This record gives sequence, C-alpha cells and structure tokens, in this order.
Amino acid sequence: MGKISESKIADLVKTRTKDFFNRFLDFIKNVIILFKESFKQVLAFILICSTVTAVVSNILKQILEVLIMKVSGNTYIAPVNLKDVFLHPVSLILCIVFAVIIMMFSLFEMAGLMHAFSMAQVGRSTNLASMFSAAVKTCRRAMHPKNWLIIVFVMILFPLTKVMPLSSSTIKLILPGFVNQTIDYTRSLFVIYHIIYFAIIILLAVYGLSISGFVLQNKSFNKSLAKSRELSLSHVFEIILTMALLTLILNFLINSLSSAIVINGKEFISFIQRRRGNVILKSGIVGTQTYVLRQILKGFLAPAVNNAALTTLYYRYIEEKGEFRELSGEMFKFKKSSPKLTAVIAAGFAAFIALVTFIAYTNFSYLQESVDRPLVCAHRGDNTNAPENTIQAFELAANENLTWIELDVHQTSDGVIVCNHDSTIKRTTGHNKAIHDTPYTELKNYEMGSWMPGDYNHVRMPTLEEALWLAKAYHMNVQVELKGHRDDVNFEENVLKAINNAGMRNNVMIIAQDAKRLQRIYELDPEITKGYCMVVAVGNLDDIEYTDNITIEETNVTPDLVRRMHAQGKKVFCWTVDLDDTVQYLVSCGVDVIGTDNPMLITNALEKADYSGGRRRFFHILMHMIANMDK
Repeated sequence: MGKISESKIADLVKTRTKDFFNRFLDFIKNVIILFKESFKQVLAFILICSTVTAVVSNILKQILEVLIMKVSGNTYIAPVNLKDVFLHPVSLILCIVFAVIIMMFSLFEMAGLMHAFSMAQVGRSTNLASMFSAAVKTCRRAMHPKNWLIIVFVMILFPLTKVMPLSSSTIKLILPGFVNQTIDYTRSLFVIYHIIYFAIIILLAVYGLSISGFVLQNKSFNKSLAKSRELSLSHVFEIILTMALLTLILNFLINSLSSAIVINGKEFISFIQRRRGNVILKSGIVGTQTYVLRQILKGFLAPAVNNAALTTLYYRYIEEKGEFRELSGEMFKFKKSSPKLTAVIAAGFAAFIALVTFIAYTNFSYLQESVDRPLVCAHRGDNTNAPENTIQAFELAANENLTWIELDVHQTSDGVIVCNHDSTIKRTTGHNKAIHDTPYTELKNYEMGSWMPGDYNHVRMPTLEEALWLAKAYHMNVQVELKGHRDDVNFEENVLKAINNAGMRNNVMIIAQDAKRLQRIYELDPEITKGYCMVVAVGNLDDIEYTDNITIEETNVTPDLVRRMHAQGKKVFCWTVDLDDTVQYLVSCGVDVIGTDNPMLITNALEKADYSGGRRRFFHILMHMIANMDK
C-alpha cells in the first residue's frame, strides 16, 4: 500500500508539474503577443510618463523640503531633527500630499498600460490618446474616498516586494544598506523581516489582481479586492510560481541583453575607429555602462511586461469562470487621434525635454570642472579578507595602500575603549557577552576570527589605542565611530584620551550617528575633526556647529550636496559602497572618500573611472539619475 501510495503521489506531482509548465508556456506566449501588438504605443507611453514623473517629482521634492523646513522652523534636515521636522502636523500633511501625487503618476502609468494590453487581448489596436484617456479616468476614480486603499497597494505592497515593478514611476522602497546589514546580523530581525516579506508575497498573490480589476472594470477598489480573492484563492501557488519565473526570465534577458549591447557596441566603435580595444582595461567603464543600460531597460521593459502579465492572468481566470462578457466596455473604447494632435503632442514633449535639459545644464554649470579621485576607506578594515575591526583587517588595508580605515568603538566595564561594531560579541565570537558589562581582561580571551577561512584562530579584540598605533605606523587616517552604551561613564573622554595617547589627533575623524555623542566631543575638544553620519542631509548643514565634515549613506549623495558642502569647507565621506556599479556616479559627484567593505574592488573601479568635467561628467550623472529615477 505504501509503495502504491508513493507511486500515485509521484504521478500526481508529475502531472501537476506538467500542467503548470504547459499553462506557464501559454501564459508567456500570451504576454509576448500582448506586448508585440502594442509595442510602440507602450514604449512611447512609458517614456512620456517616466520623463514627466522624474522632472515633476524632483521639483515637488525640492519644494517639499523647503516647505517642511519652513513650517518646522529648521534650516536643515538631518537625523538629529527628523522627528521635529516630519512629526510636525503640517509636515505630515505635506508629505502625504506629495506621496499621493507620486502614487497617482504610478497609477496613471499602470492604467494606460493595462488599457493597451486589454485592447490587444481582444485583438484591437490602440493609441496614446486612448491610453491617456483611460489613465485619467482611472485616476479620477482612485481619488474617491472609497478607493483610497489602492494607495497602499501602489505605494507600499508592490514596491516593497521588489519583485514585480508595475510602473517606472513607482518609488522603490529600498532599505538603506546599513539597515539591511543590521537585519542580516540580527537573527530575530532577519526572521521577522522574512516572515513579513513572504506574508506580503502571499497577500499579493491573493489580492494582486485587484489592481487589474479596478483598472479594467468600473467598480470600487473594495469590490475589486473581493473579485481578486474570488479569482485567485484556488490559484495562489500558480500565481506565485508564475510571477517568480517571469521575474527570473526577465532579469536574465535584461542582464544578457545589456551586456551584449555594451560589449559589442564597444568593439564595433573600436573597429570603426581602427583601434584595438583592450577589454580588460575597459572593464570598469563597460561595467558602469552595462549597469546603467540594465537599469534603463528594467525601467522600461519590466513595467510593460509585468502589466501584460497581470492582464493575462486576470483575463485567464475571468474566462475560466465564464465571466468575460460581464467586463465593463470602458477599457475597450478607442479614442481617435488626428495626425495634427499627435504632432502637437510630440512637439510639446520635445520642447519640454529641451527646456528641462537647458535648465539642468544651466543650473549645473559647475559640472564643467574636472574632479579629483576620491580616497578609499576600508570599512571596519578590509573585512572581506579578514575578521572585521581587528588588527589583521586594518593591516590588510594598510598593505593595500589605503589612506583611510574606519572602526567602531565601545567601552568595557573597566573603562577600556575597544574596537567592535555590535554592543555584544555574540556575532563575531559566539559568546553572548555585552561589552559594556564585561572587563577587557575577559573579552580579550575570546577568538574573533575562527569562523572565517584562513589562519584567524588567534585573532583577538583590539583596543582603540592598538589600532591607532598601527595606523600611525602605516601613516593612515582613521574614522573612529562612537557606538557605546547609555550606561557608559566618561565614554567620550576615554576615546579622546586613547587618541591623544597614540598621538593621532591630527589623523583622526571622530564620527557618530548619535548627534549627542558628537556634541559631547565638541564640548570636550572643539578642535578635533568630527563627522556626522547622516542617512539624509538637506538644507544649510553649516548650521550644525559640532561637525566639520559629513558622512552620508551612498544612495543620498547628489552633486549639489557635495558642491554645497565643499563651498562650506566640509568634506563628503560616503558609505558603504560594496558594488562598483555606482562608483562612476560618486566620482562625478565629487565625493572625497568612499567607504567600503571591499577596498580592492572599489580601488579597481576608481582606476578605470572618468574624472573629466563638462559634457562627460554631466552625462555620467544624468545616466545614473535616469537609471535610478524610480527610487
């Protein structure tokens, strides 16, 4: 009986698997047909929506920043005053209004695309006028209070999954690198994050078709949710597997296509110019250009394909229930467009692009100047090849001829300042000991690197003084990040004492994300160099008297921010850059120091970067902004 049962189960699994892949192939064929039937209109529509949204959202963002600083009585926005700025009632209202406007741009694009694919589904052609008309009607309906729940889907749920972008205009909810790192390092947060993530995936498998229902049928969003649940409940796993496979295939095609275009394009240009191109020497430039092209292709192709996919699934399940005839005819209306109107729209869009380009080039005239090569800072030492925050990691960075290292400090129960990122040593040693509650005589006995490949069984936790003496011997500068515990006594005083004992006060920059720590350092020693670690930095940062430089998370670096900081005599340090894709952008922005966990990778990228000004610098920045305009 057991063998028969196992055989039946195996046959059932085989049959179900075969059925799924047959349905998946039909699904792919239908998506391709829909995309092929409306290819030109779809790409033109996405181009217009993306360009207008990028320009308008940036203008609105600048206006928003000015307004919320004004209403909250601040001259800058930084982590130290985020609560005061954004918890002000008027600021909250302004932020909500801004978010709703951007959401409407996203919904506008989705509705236009779904209209085009719906027309293709019934074998009819469409045009931009029809797409714009359908999109406007959908946005009007979304403004009704009974439909406001759609905002959560468009702004939060779909973007949060990072799996199926439906609009090139959608703000991606991308967690900063240090937040992802904290989640990875903290087991409880790691588990909670992934439970929530997969719960959202399942939720969208059940209710994801509500977007299609709302756009394609003249019903409220609540009724669309109910309809989505009715259609999807018996197909949850099919929907999840279908969209997962589609995402993998789409990413593979985009990555392959972008690489092929860039590499072959380089060889073709070299051939035309009768030069022998060295692929290895050009690999840095090729990598950056491939990244930019890949992001642009994702911005244009992914929304189109994903909307075609949702439209296909929606009609598949509607037809299986025999309810196709019940669909509203609104989405199948064709709006005539005269050649004259088309010419006017094209001319208007061209004039818009020309005006935006002229204004951008005028306002960013400083980009004519060439830039200096940034220095590289080894974040927690070269922790890719040695245990983090150890003498071995710092020594590796020194042997790689780096100018800067960064380290984190805590204070032991007996007042010794030691190098460690976390408040405990559990992650690095396996022993759950709180640093502030344990004497150094005990902490130094624990091995810090036995988990890492290589001869690191003997590695111990260093003191700040030991790390500084090493840096002094190798003529390196050090960023000392203040961590500490709220119960520490004389923490800042002991950090300064260690720096002075090593004779390194002129080669150290004390940094912290906690403004109170820096304020205390400023009170004790106003002359020592300080750097405020910021995730966001807007406005007149010169008003922050307790910082000499700023260190900022890489995704928030802009050329204008760097220019303003340099005008105020401040240097810009960015962190933590572990991929070489964005190095050219950071170079073109003019940052002074790039912090990284992988110093050799970033050093190699800097070797191949372009430091010239003028059109090439402007082009690098523009391409990066286009590639990331949905963030």
